[in-house]
Amino acid sequence: MNIDIKLRGLRVKLRKNSKEIMEDVLNRHLPKLSMTDKPKKEICVFCADQNNLTKEHVLPKWTFENSVKKSFITNINGSEQTYNKTTVPVCADCNNNLLGSIESYIISILSNNDLSNSFFSEYELQNIIRWLEIIEYKFQLLEIRRKFLKSKSGNYNEYLRDIPVSVMRNEIGYLPHKALCQIRSAQKRITQKSKLNNQNSLVIFKTKNEGFYFFHHLNDFIFLELPKFGVAFFYFYSRQFENEENSKDEAMKVIKEVY
Repeated sequence: MNIDIKLRGLRVKLRKNSKEIMEDVLNRHLPKLSMTDKPKKEICVFCADQNNLTKEHVLPKWTFENSVKKSFITNINGSEQTYNKTTVPVCADCNNNLLGSIESYIISILSNNDLSNSFFSEYELQNIIRWLEIIEYKFQLLEIRRKFLKSKSGNYNEYLRDIPVSVMRNEIGYLPHKALCQIRSAQKRITQKSKLNNQNSLVIFKTKNEGFYFFHHLNDFIFLELPKFGVAFFYFYSRQFENEENSKDEAMKVIKEVY
């Protein structure tokens, strides 16, 4: 498997079809801003194909060990959702041929690196970043698709029921254009080939914890702990650092607050 070919194929597909994908997001999930009717048929969020659609897990199933019970809570309204039901539409070719191959590559380098004796190469680090950026893009699309539903214990306003969660996340009011802008930023990150300037934004920890752990903030950072491989990743999506020490300090501030 040539991972460079798979990553390039994904970049080309997304770059070629990003406009159509964004138009679908606008028409389907923000109809009040759209001049066209809401589309009926789903499309692949990487190539815009309508055929042979599958459910692509936002977090790969192997990361949370295929558990049907593990879930995350959306902090904006306290709603809970299991990882195994957290999916976006992706065609079979993008899912199996491209994303599946990228995940197999990530599993391979995680399995073959003993962090007590060695470290990831620069090439591997850039590909880990690319993988984490793909996860971010899927989360961006998930959040624009999820509605602000009432949680079991949270407050609720009926007026908000059709507004996407990603729009409600904006702290200064109802700004759907900001949510669209963040999706475009996530697309742009994936379609950029070089990640040399982003390497200091990735912090890697050795871990002996036994449980999977994850948290993230859209367009900001992700923390992903993979106990099977004894490693945890913290990556700043939209921030660059002069050195690893600065990014690690910032990551630790967030971890101490959230973990």
